[in-house]
Amino acid sequence: MKKISKLLLLTALASSMTACTGITDVTSSTSSTVDAVTPDVTVNEFVNKRFIAIRNEAAKGSGENLNALAELMGKKDSHIFAKNIKTNFDQIFSNVNMPTDIIAKIEEHNDFSKG
Repeated sequence: MKKISKLLLLTALASSMTACTGITDVTSSTSSTVDAVTPDVTVNEFVNKRFIAIRNEAAKGSGENLNALAELMGKKDSHIFAKNIKTNFDQIFSNVNMPTDIIAKIEEHNDFSKG
């Protein structure tokens, strides 16, 4: 009877260890995939949700939403970024079909990338 109990205990331990390894492998592989996609998704979602505030702050040339957008887009100096957005406001915000159109307009102009 003791041998059967020990055998069952060892089998249970081996199964739980295998399950833990499987979960860790899945978590590790999906984490790196999610991390690779997150920056683009974050910028798009931010612009979609905060477009009106971004536009208003762009007209003024400063604001927390512009600072956050600069950071999300990897710009080193949010003040230069905001100044460039204000200077080129009409180019960025004219003919916008979707809020995320401004991301491409910001990226396609070299003077915006300096920020």
